[in-house]
Amino acid sequence: MKRTNVVKLVVDKEMHEKLRDLAVVTAKCWNEVNWLRMQQFKRGERVDFAETEKEVYEKYKHVLKVNAQQVARKNAEDWRSFFSLIKEKREGKLPKWFKPRPPGYWKGEDGKYKLVIIIRNDRYVVDEDKRIIYLRDFDLTLRFKGKLKWHGRQGRLEVIYNEARRSWYAHIPVEVEVVAEAKGNLRAGVDLGIVNLATVYVEDGTWYIFKGGGVLSQYEYYSKKIRRVQKLLARHGQRTSRRLRLLYDKRSRFLKHALNSMVRKIMGELREKGVGEVVVGYPKDVARNHGNKLTVNFWNYGYTIRRFKEVGEELGIRVIDVPEPNTSKDCSLCGDAHEGGRVERGLYKCPRMGKVINADLNGARNILHIPESLGSVSRGQLTVRDRGNGLKTQPVVYRWTSRAGWVRTAPTSNEAMRMKAVNHKPMNRPKGTPTLQDGEEVSSALARGGRRLCGILS
Repeated sequence: MKRTNVVKLVVDKEMHEKLRDLAVVTAKCWNEVNWLRMQQFKRGERVDFAETEKEVYEKYKHVLKVNAQQVARKNAEDWRSFFSLIKEKREGKLPKWFKPRPPGYWKGEDGKYKLVIIIRNDRYVVDEDKRIIYLRDFDLTLRFKGKLKWHGRQGRLEVIYNEARRSWYAHIPVEVEVVAEAKGNLRAGVDLGIVNLATVYVEDGTWYIFKGGGVLSQYEYYSKKIRRVQKLLARHGQRTSRRLRLLYDKRSRFLKHALNSMVRKIMGELREKGVGEVVVGYPKDVARNHGNKLTVNFWNYGYTIRRFKEVGEELGIRVIDVPEPNTSKDCSLCGDAHEGGRVERGLYKCPRMGKVINADLNGARNILHIPESLGSVSRGQLTVRDRGNGLKTQPVVYRWTSRAGWVRTAPTSNEAMRMKAVNHKPMNRPKGTPTLQDGEEVSSALARGGRRLCGILS
């Protein structure tokens, strides 16, 4: 598997100028090879990657050395990705609103270059003990802070300047050998949301809730500061500033940290329980079709699902993402779809069985069943394993704290009543229908003249 170590470089003013000069030349090399290929594309010609690479290499090899080839090849990777998207668009595999765009230039509207230095994998040496990176072609020794998390065969180095933080960062990609294996063959379903960032259901009946209140509160704190700075800039006829960029950067880094910590906590818990496969629901086009400030700005579903797959790869757990249409309407208890099933305060009522469960839990159970529902097994004829082996009456609840991260807590008295998943009143139900009783799944014979139940937990 491929992973990247990101370390902060310690540079003085003289070293900063040297790196900046190299980055400007790199940006010019990128822009020139990109322009050559753009002209070929606009004329309807086949983009000649080899010839354009040769042309810019001859021009920039005196400064960038062999690394000029790496700039052209990185640009070629972006062009090939662009052509792949065009092909998928023609085949109808992409949303109608999505429009593939060719690679852009490394120069903004303000005239500033994007400062990136690209180094071939065999043209630099990393000494972790001395905390230095030596660039052979330029005879530069870069000191860095921190430790390397990943070790393996190194790839193409990228040294990137962060304008907001005014710092240089080295991105060191490595290929890591995977040796971990899953401890069992249980399956788990994950429903992503906002109030509850993630609701996880395991086949053994255990379920987890990761409350989003603390993360949302901190996110809104940064958002308010951003709005204040924007109003101040607007009074002076300005659109952006370093302070504003820093706030955006802090908010983004905080959110990614919270989501990444959540994913690692979930996958760690599931590994210990013997889970070998995790099914994550992907709310496709939710930001475009049902967009608000939270679904558009706050939730980064693509990043979260990618982190699930990356952490799963490290732990030997298979992770698949599936679309989740109607998972909030379908009943995970009886298998039918109920339009008015989702009632107030995050509860889901099954009119057929008279049961009430947590709405996000209902979605997680449905998501777990989606892969089988696409096969030969028909809806409403599910095996006991498909439905899970029972359900604990109370979830394991995690909350975000600014100091300790995700902390396991007990549900409040109000939540305990709202999230309780068992209706203790007797009932008559169809044969083979799974239900919840003291944490175990049971089946009862078809009773004649079954009476309708109306006991709902609140």
